[in-house]
Amino acid sequence: MLGNLLWRTDLIVRIQEAFSSSWYWVFELFSYLGDTQGVLLLAALTFWISGRRLTYSLVGIVVFSMTIDLVIGTLIGLPRPEDPQIIVWKDEFTSSFPSGHTALATSMWGMLATLNWMPKVITAIAVAGVMLSRLYFGVHYLGDVIGGVLIGAVLTVAYLRALPTLDAFFAARSFKFFQFAGGLIFVAVLVAIPFAGDSARVWHVMGTVAGFIVGGLIEYRYIRFSPAPISRTGQAFKLLIGLGVLILLLLVPLLLDDQLVLEALLFFVAALWTLLFAPILFAWMRLSATPLTSRRVR
Repeated sequence: MLGNLLWRTDLIVRIQEAFSSSWYWVFELFSYLGDTQGVLLLAALTFWISGRRLTYSLVGIVVFSMTIDLVIGTLIGLPRPEDPQIIVWKDEFTSSFPSGHTALATSMWGMLATLNWMPKVITAIAVAGVMLSRLYFGVHYLGDVIGGVLIGAVLTVAYLRALPTLDAFFAARSFKFFQFAGGLIFVAVLVAIPFAGDSARVWHVMGTVAGFIVGGLIEYRYIRFSPAPISRTGQAFKLLIGLGVLILLLLVPLLLDDQLVLEALLFFVAALWTLLFAPILFAWMRLSATPLTSRRVR
């Protein structure tokens, strides 16, 4: 009986009937919280407020979650919901189980909540919103989103237990190690371009990854941004500037008509803004504990 509830299409139909088409953009924004846009938002907040250590930990769990989601989805290969009554708002071609958006939202928002960096109520709202949005769009069963939450929770626990070991490993590595690793990943992104297809999410991820690599390496070597202790008013002003530009960059793709290469470039710039251009601006505004300098890190 429980199995029937988890994989019933009439539940999706009821949700779509309860929320009319006027709710589309509300659920689109919620869906972003478990997608590349959410990654950029949390990376910006953690880096600008707390510094690179927490941001790098966030990037680590994002990579972990997306990798496990890809492996499980490939092994299971469950078809997407099919019912003449379902309005399919999104074109999705990967496995229905698990919900990658939900797993990613649970792992990255959940990690920050577990570390007491993000209020748990905000995390709960974000994850619940992502779950409901995936049902509303007609691309997942209830079992898919519940599975995504469970997988994301398990990954969060496992990742946080491994985090001290990972921190120690990467702390012992030289900058040349990160240059080499980043270079390999950047080349892999370039090689993957001909195979990206028509998936906007794939193009967004590639643009973001490339931007994180370029921006992260340059910032770490030359800028060394470290958030300065400032008043709440100063913090709010800093975030207003930083998030204002970031959100603008993330909203522009909504105005484009499937111009995927241009969208990828915008996500590339958004990642550069997050890890490089905004920190340069903040350092120039004396909102960094480390003065703006050209000092190199070996």
